[in-house]
Amino acid sequence: MVLILYYFLASLISSTLGTLIGAGGSAILGPLLLITETSMGTSIGAKNIIGTSLACVVANSVSGSYRYLKIGTVDIKSGLIFSVIGIPFSILAALALIEIDTTNFKIMFGVTLILITIFMIYQSMKNEIIGESNSIIKLNNKFFSENREIVTKDSQIYKYTFSMGVAAFYNIFLGFVATFFGIGGGIIRTPLLIYISRFPVKIATATSVFSLLFTSLAGTIVYWWQGFYDLNLFFPAATGALFGAQIGAQVSRFLNGQWIIRILALVLLSMGLLLIIQNT
Repeated sequence: MVLILYYFLASLISSTLGTLIGAGGSAILGPLLLITETSMGTSIGAKNIIGTSLACVVANSVSGSYRYLKIGTVDIKSGLIFSVIGIPFSILAALALIEIDTTNFKIMFGVTLILITIFMIYQSMKNEIIGESNSIIKLNNKFFSENREIVTKDSQIYKYTFSMGVAAFYNIFLGFVATFFGIGGGIIRTPLLIYISRFPVKIATATSVFSLLFTSLAGTIVYWWQGFYDLNLFFPAATGALFGAQIGAQVSRFLNGQWIIRILALVLLSMGLLLIIQNT
């Protein structure tokens, strides 16, 4: 009973924070479960944790997407294009993880989280210091430039221009890395949409959650088809993800996006360091 409650609360908190920035929740849930696996007296195994965490991303994304679609902050066209591009690489990543030896997986995961954190903090600071650079403006007017105008349910209007070619390129990378580590991809996609493609923060967050639904589902199907899941973990964690996504989507309407990213970056840095220390 204690373990079920722990899985539920861990997923609820992870999902709430993750949905706030379009991360899907498992950017926190996956490493947290890997770190606490021994202390909580479980022996699920890295591959089962990744497969189950990714399934929780699907649950989180269904719930979060529903809420964001009702609010009206999803760029549906872009989200579907990102999904179509990312799905083949998501499947490839799942097949790759199934085949490899996971002896050093936690160290690889820890290093990846630290690199993501550095990227997030650097881009956040750079954005505040120099604002919108001319090079980014020029880049988003090339390579299949797209113009968007999103009108939300409360009549807020967002207008932006971005390069679909550039966005397509980094979604190829995201489709692989996100599924390989079971983090869904939003933790990387959201900052890229904000700082490279110049999406408004709330549109980037909602669109990222929406796109995660399809790429994460593709990876989850492969993992579960090969037997890499744990139902004792999935049911309480998926329930927490459903509730957390609703809370996160609602709270995102009132919080400053930059502070959310900084808080999450610190959490990821701590987990990355713990994963490395724990396995060296």
